[in-house]
Amino acid sequence: MINLANQLALYLQSEGEGTLGSNLFVDSLPASPDAAAWFSHVGGSAEFKLDAPQGWRKLSLSARHTTPQGSQDRIWSAIHKLLNPLAGVIEVDGQAYTVQVTSLPALQEKDASGRYIMKAVMILKQVAPVAEPWLEAISLFTGTALGSPWRVYRGFNGTCRPSVSWQCMNEQSAAASRGANQLTKQFVGQLAARSAGEYQMAAQALLLGLSEQAKLPMAGVGGRWLTVLNAGVSIRAGDLSTGTFSVTLSGTAAVPQGTFPLIAGLHTATQIDN
Repeated sequence: MINLANQLALYLQSEGEGTLGSNLFVDSLPASPDAAAWFSHVGGSAEFKLDAPQGWRKLSLSARHTTPQGSQDRIWSAIHKLLNPLAGVIEVDGQAYTVQVTSLPALQEKDASGRYIMKAVMILKQVAPVAEPWLEAISLFTGTALGSPWRVYRGFNGTCRPSVSWQCMNEQSAAASRGANQLTKQFVGQLAARSAGEYQMAAQALLLGLSEQAKLPMAGVGGRWLTVLNAGVSIRAGDLSTGTFSVTLSGTAAVPQGTFPLIAGLHTATQIDN
């Protein structure tokens, strides 16, 4: 089983935040050097009760130094690298991860040598983009409408700013004809901007773009289109640079043929004897 804490330490090492085994450690910590950082596994209740536990971990990140400023600088520098990876996600050994900080760095009691310690708690989760034509369509539209430097995530929440993280939250089906169903899906995107102004501009660009375009093409499925039924945006209370964008799309899908077996023991009569 992959040691996810070690994966995170390897990533920080690649980003110049220490050397594993020298001043960056996992689970065990030697008495020296004075300036060091380390990951520890945190037990307790499960954060993701339906997710396989090998795909995520709750970890603590600690940093020590001879001065309080030194420990603060070290831990905040590492957290910045974890929340703002250059690739959009943390990549180690072909796997992708995101980090969510659940407890901000806090000053702990000094260690036996009088050194200052800062500690934060985070959740590390292995992620993979969702491959689905409708999600791909709204993601491609978002990337075109917003342009650089916006990132678009599919199926999971990213941590970089500015970004939009799209997920499908609702799906309904109704018979359109004997050979096709009319599908309706609602997608919700988390908009994370760097400022209130940037958020407002992105929200307006998405709303106007969807109202003008009205239909979104689905690549790779025979030139089919999705109809935009409605779209709306909201700002998270107390945070003018973060909010959600919802859009409802409609399209047709072929009805699967031959997927249901005949009922066993059912016979039909073609002639009635008198």
